[in-house]
Amino acid sequence: MTSPDPDPTTTTSAPAGEPVAAPATAPDAPATAPAGALAPTSADGPAPATVEEIAGRPAEDAVPVPDDAEGSRSAPVTSVEPAPPMTAPAPAGGVAIPAGPPSLDPDAVTGNDSGAIPPTPEAPPFPAPVGPYGPLPFVPAPDQQRRNARRHLLAAAGGVLAILALLGSLAVGGVFDPTTTPTAASSAEDETVGGSAKAGDKPQVTRIAAADLSGLADSRTQALKSGNVDGFVAGIDPAAPELATAQRRLFANLRLFPFTSVEFRPSTATVEPANDAGPLTRDVNVVFAHQITGVDSEPIAERYTWTVSRASVGAPLLITKIVGGSTRGGGNAFPAPWDEDELAVIERPHVLLAVPAKNKTKAAAWADRAESALKKNLAVWKGPAITPQRYVIYVTPDHETFIRALSGNDLPNVTGVCRTMPPARPTMGRDQPMAGSRITLDGSDEMFAKNDGEQQTHLIRHELGHAMVAEFERGGEGPPLWVSEGFAEYLAWTDLSLSEWFQPTAREQVRAGKFTGKLPTDADVNSPDAKTSTVSYHYSMLTIRYMAEKYGVAKADDFVVAVYKDPSPAAIDAALKEATGLDRDTFESNWAKYVKAKVGN
Repeated sequence: MTSPDPDPTTTTSAPAGEPVAAPATAPDAPATAPAGALAPTSADGPAPATVEEIAGRPAEDAVPVPDDAEGSRSAPVTSVEPAPPMTAPAPAGGVAIPAGPPSLDPDAVTGNDSGAIPPTPEAPPFPAPVGPYGPLPFVPAPDQQRRNARRHLLAAAGGVLAILALLGSLAVGGVFDPTTTPTAASSAEDETVGGSAKAGDKPQVTRIAAADLSGLADSRTQALKSGNVDGFVAGIDPAAPELATAQRRLFANLRLFPFTSVEFRPSTATVEPANDAGPLTRDVNVVFAHQITGVDSEPIAERYTWTVSRASVGAPLLITKIVGGSTRGGGNAFPAPWDEDELAVIERPHVLLAVPAKNKTKAAAWADRAESALKKNLAVWKGPAITPQRYVIYVTPDHETFIRALSGNDLPNVTGVCRTMPPARPTMGRDQPMAGSRITLDGSDEMFAKNDGEQQTHLIRHELGHAMVAEFERGGEGPPLWVSEGFAEYLAWTDLSLSEWFQPTAREQVRAGKFTGKLPTDADVNSPDAKTSTVSYHYSMLTIRYMAEKYGVAKADDFVVAVYKDPSPAAIDAALKEATGLDRDTFESNWAKYVKAKVGN
C-alpha cells in the first residue's frame, strides 16, 4: 500500500494542512488553527493546502510471490530534457497504433522452471498460486504430487516394458490417470474451434478453445483501432443489453485517449470443458495492454475477467459479463478512468485531464492549473532528465469513484493518489523501472466544488512530484516515505517562504520540546494519529528542503533518484554520503537543528 497525505479541508484531524492566517499582531504566538492546518506568519492571504496522496506504489492486495517473478519493471524510453517542447498530440479519438509489442499472456510469469503440471480438461484445477501478472502454472495438490511420485517409481521398476507402456499411453491421451498433463491428442481436441470433437474420439462435449478466446479478443482490438463500435461489442451476448451499453461507453472513452498501442489478450490456460454437449460458462482472465503516447514508456496491463458462454457444441462463444481483474500480486491499471462514466478529456501540452463529461466546462481551469503546476515542478527539477512528456490526471465525479481507484480502500483524509504502473510484458527484472503512472484526485473535495485554485495547485504539484520520479522506481520495496513524501511535499512548498508560512501542528510540537530530532519512519507518516502523520509529512518535506538549500537542488534531486532506484538501507546511506558528504547520524543531527530553527521560531 501507499501512504496518505492528509487534507485538513475535509477534516481538522488531517495531517498536512490548510492555510490559516495567523494573528497579524502576534505572529509568533502559538497557532490555534486545527490540527493539520498550514498558517502564514503574516496576514498576506492564504497559501496552498497540503492534501492526501498515495505515494508512488500501486494500491493493491499484494501476496507473496517468488522473488524471480515479483514486482518487475522495464527500461524507459529515451530521456528528454526536463521541460521539452511538446509535439502535437494525436487527434482525440485517434488510435494510431503500429505493430506493437509481443503478445501478452495474462498467465505468463518469468522464471518459472518448476515443471508444474497444468490441469486437464477432465478435472477441475487445484487453486493456482497468484503471480504478478496472473496465475502461475498449475501446481498439483500435495497428495496428487505424492501419487505422481509413486507412479514414477513404479515406472522405473517396470523396466523397458513399462516405458513402452507409458509411451503408448501418452499416444492415446492418458498417463495413468486423468489428472496429469494433457496429451497432444487431447490438446488438439481442445483446440477444435466451436467445441466440436473429431470423428471417432470420445463423445462430444462443449469446449472453449484458445482460438475462440483469441478470436473474441482480436476482434475487439481491431475494432478499437479502427473506430468500429459495432465490432467492439459484436461478441457481447444479445441477452445482456446492459453490458453492451457499458462496453459502448468504454469504447467511446477509450477513443478519447492517444494510444501508441492497444491489445486485448486472453489467458492461454486450458479451459475446463462441460460434462456433456450442453451449455458451458467459464471465467477467463483478459489483459488490456495499452500504452498512452507520451505518458508510458511501454505498455502497461489492465486486467479484466470475462465470463464467456457457449450454449452447446458448435454454438457461438459469447461474452456475458466483464468485471475488473484482481490486483493481487502485481500492478493493475484497473480501474482506469475509461472504466467509469462518460468522460471528457482536456488536453494540454503536458497534461491529459480526464473528467466526467458533465464537468467539462469548468474543468478547463483545472487543466490550466495542472499544466502550470507541472511547469513549476519541471523548473525546480535539476536532476536526471525526466522521460514522460505527459501525465494522466483523472478528477472523479464523487468519493465512491475515488475509493475504487484505491482498490476499495476508503482511507481517511485521502484526496489524491499517484499509482505507478509496471510494464505489461512478462519478461521482467527487479532492477527495471516503472512504465507509467496514473494520478487520481477526489472530485468530491470542496477544493473542486469551490474551485479553489491555490489548493488544487498544491495538491496537483504534490501528485505530479510522485509521477515525475515514478520512472526511477524499481521492483521490490519502494523508497522510504520520508524520501517519497518529502520530495512531493518539497515541490508543493517550493513557492512558500518558511519565514512567512508554517505548519501549526509541527510548530506546536517543536516549541513544546516534543520533536525527537529523528527522521520520520513509514509508521510515523502513515500513523492513524492525525498529529503524528501531519508533522511527519512536514518533517519529511523539510528533510529534502534542507538538503536542497544546504547542498544544492541538483544534489537533493540526485539523492531522491538514487533512493528510488535502490531503497536498501546501505544504498540510502551511500546516496546520503554522496549528496552531503555526511553519514546518516551527522546529517540527521544537522537537519534537526535546521528544523528547530525554521519551525520553532
